[in-house]
Amino acid sequence: MVTARHLVVALAVLSSACFGRRGAGLFFLAADTALLTAAIVSATAPPPPRIIYVPEPRPGYAWQPGYWIVQDGEWAWVEGAWVALRPGYAWAPAHWESLPDGTWQLVPGRWVPAGPPP
Repeated sequence: MVTARHLVVALAVLSSACFGRRGAGLFFLAADTALLTAAIVSATAPPPPRIIYVPEPRPGYAWQPGYWIVQDGEWAWVEGAWVALRPGYAWAPAHWESLPDGTWQLVPGRWVPAGPPP
């Protein structure tokens, strides 16, 4: 079911410059950490991650490291960013995975239920 919120977020994505032309790539992080993505698949492995300064932990936030996307047929770097924590969930960062057919797919960052404290 499409809600008004889905439409607002979709319009924000479509009116932003955060997507690739000709469907080459799309990755957008909305203001309240709603994640929208289209499948980003590449026939070649992504370049190695850039060596960057990782900031000190920030209370109430998780760090999403930078990663590569395919945009207009070229590799483009997405800088790392802080993601506000959600109670009861942990942040699983975006990353690339090799598929059985030899291609690579970007797995978008997502919230996963946090287990009970040890």
